[in-house]
Amino acid sequence: MLLREVARRVRRVVPFEAYCATANDPLSGLLTRLVSDEAFGDREHRTYLEYVYFAQDLDEQRRMVRTRVPVALLSEVTGGQPERALRYREITGPLGLGDELLGVCTASREQWGGISLIRERGAPSFDPREVAVLERITPHLGAGLKAAVLRSQAMAAPAGDGMPGVLVLDDRGHVVQYTEAAECWLRDLDELDPGWLEGRGLPAPVWMVVGALRQVLQPETEGDLHRTPRVRVQTRSGRWVTLHGARTMSPFGQEGETMVIIEPARPHELAWLRASAYGLSERERAVVDRVAQGASTKEIAQALSISEYTVQEHLSHAFDKVGVRGRRALVKRLFFDHLYPALGFSSEES
Repeated sequence: MLLREVARRVRRVVPFEAYCATANDPLSGLLTRLVSDEAFGDREHRTYLEYVYFAQDLDEQRRMVRTRVPVALLSEVTGGQPERALRYREITGPLGLGDELLGVCTASREQWGGISLIRERGAPSFDPREVAVLERITPHLGAGLKAAVLRSQAMAAPAGDGMPGVLVLDDRGHVVQYTEAAECWLRDLDELDPGWLEGRGLPAPVWMVVGALRQVLQPETEGDLHRTPRVRVQTRSGRWVTLHGARTMSPFGQEGETMVIIEPARPHELAWLRASAYGLSERERAVVDRVAQGASTKEIAQALSISEYTVQEHLSHAFDKVGVRGRRALVKRLFFDHLYPALGFSSEES
């Protein structure tokens, strides 16, 4: 896998004791895959995915993307007091680990992944040369993660509708009910641990949805209130699925349970992927999204607070990039057709 290979090669020039790397859904920012070395086990993964990521790291990484800061050194961010970082208090500190070098991997100002290199407690911090090495690598890793997704989507054969799957978890994270379709989707997402019914080794997107749902139901900030417990992820077979969560209600005063629904992603949910393939800008995508909803030029201008002339200019650029003429053809190409074979991806693994 790309993330593991990059970590292995980086270790040759930037020594570290442990690492953690992620792939992200660039729309929501939520993680779709988490890989690490043997320093971290299932308990640490769940603590990070359900709690630490939402409590602190999600907003911090979004800030790094927004301000175009590709790397951050834990010792500098915390002013030499690593215990100020939740992930240090909850995960790395108790394992005897110390300073951490985090890189966010972006492409076209979207986060496609991240990588953290961690040294043992008491070891020298990462020096400026080592920080510069990771800073040079992160944009290439972001582009690689994006290209891998686009290529596999372009190569994926059309598939019929799949049956949605339902997974029900109790408050310990144990699976109390599941459908056959849910198990099939889970096995397509990742290798299932033999103890998956006890919550061991469930795919990272499941815990992402569980954590996002907890933040929505117990919001600490205005941002938490508006987050959607939903993430899109590509399965090992190349299909895209959407996972979203809900909390069941009990009429008898008993504790509710967490329901995770796994279903094939709909065409409009993958439009962002095709827009990325054609290189549409953020503003061009916003215009195209409203065109797909049937909005007129005047309505789009009002919604985006821009002139009607600017709307037409964005549309003209989108037509040129996608290679169509007219709104109907644009919507068909982006929302319903498969990606252009002309994207030029080979059938070989990268």
